Amino acid sequence: MWSNIDMTFSTRGEESSGERRAPHGVQPLRMHLQRLITLALAFMFVAMGWVGDLNAPWWEAIGLVPQNWWHAITVALMIIPITLRTRRPGLALTLGFLITALDLSIGFNMGILLCLSDLLYSFALRSERRSVRVTMLVLSVFPTAAIGLMFLPSVRADGAVSISLLLFAVLLLPLWWASEVRTGHPIWQESDTREQLEAERHASVLRAQAVKRRAAIEAERRSMARELHDVVSSQVSAIALTSGAVLNAEPDTDRDRAALENVRRTSVEALDQLGEMVRLLRGDAADPDAREDGDEPDRAGEIAGYSRLLESTTWQDVIERARNHGLIVEESGHPPEELSPALHHVLLRVLQESLTNALKYSDGAAVVEVSKRQHRLLLRITSATPRTANEVGLGSGTGLIAMRERVELMGGKFQAKPRADDSKEALPSTESVGSRWVVEADLPLREPR
Repeated sequence: MWSNIDMTFSTRGEESSGERRAPHGVQPLRMHLQRLITLALAFMFVAMGWVGDLNAPWWEAIGLVPQNWWHAITVALMIIPITLRTRRPGLALTLGFLITALDLSIGFNMGILLCLSDLLYSFALRSERRSVRVTMLVLSVFPTAAIGLMFLPSVRADGAVSISLLLFAVLLLPLWWASEVRTGHPIWQESDTREQLEAERHASVLRAQAVKRRAAIEAERRSMARELHDVVSSQVSAIALTSGAVLNAEPDTDRDRAALENVRRTSVEALDQLGEMVRLLRGDAADPDAREDGDEPDRAGEIAGYSRLLESTTWQDVIERARNHGLIVEESGHPPEELSPALHHVLLRVLQESLTNALKYSDGAAVVEVSKRQHRLLLRITSATPRTANEVGLGSGTGLIAMRERVELMGGKFQAKPRADDSKEALPSTESVGSRWVVEADLPLREPR
């Protein structure tokens, strides 16, 4: 019985404190295990003969002689209230008392008393405190009455005391123990033991918080890496490609001057976006005069600053920037205007990285397609495969990783791979027909919660 009580204390005590819960699936398994152990012990007591017959007059009146194996029937009936004890503790306890009374009419059965104690403990844990107090008050009458029997001349004092102790252990002790468990402090805990248990619980909470903190830091690091890559990589790549093209060509004043203007414009945009990100990371996006010394940074201001950063670049800006650097872009469709800022930002980043890769590795042309399918939005960027096989690995690989992470965080699907082109249609300014490098982002129109 006490092993069952200890297991229940370890689970229900933690649940009542509200500080932690067992992982999903562990708690139901543990509860079923408790039921099985209680019933198995009850059947084992019957099999071992820890039962007794009662030569009651009602059995003689109907001509029956009680048998020990009858107790197995009442234990089997106990399966019903034991199963209902978590969902309907009051009903389970009522049925348990009726089955116990039926069993005691046959004789003494240690197993049925074990099941009744388990039902009382579960009732005291899950019912209202007032109901528990009333039940404890009513059941205290039985051991008190047993003590009173010892003063009768026809009753042996030691027998009355034994019955009183048994009733106290079976009826009152489970209610008393469960009431203390609900408060979080069992009765006979010494002060040093209580401090030790609280220290262990505190250490467990600290470990859980450390795990969450590490996960949050790792997620923030990945987010920062994606933003820095998207803000800096595409602009720096465009600068490198433009300057490389000019250096490898014959001098031309007008063309070189236009290239330098393009490089300067791209550099200024990169610096502006990088500076905005640095201010966000430093917490300077909010108005410093809006908070007093010692106050927490204004999170609303930071979110507003981040929104301004997201809205600083439009869909057409990304397309025109790629065209200015020499990429021929053919468009088909545009994102809906009612898109949320987060979804719009993901689309822009996927488009920007894909066009940058097309500019670096393909033959200078790409097709951008946007289509809406029920509650989903599909973005597809198609370009020619790299001119040589080893050009696929020229980049660091973080661009594809960043795109995949962004899309999957929004509940979408991402893929980037070569695909055979059987449409017999060449890309703009491309006469060859062959495999294509296709980037697809399939995003839900509603953000995941």
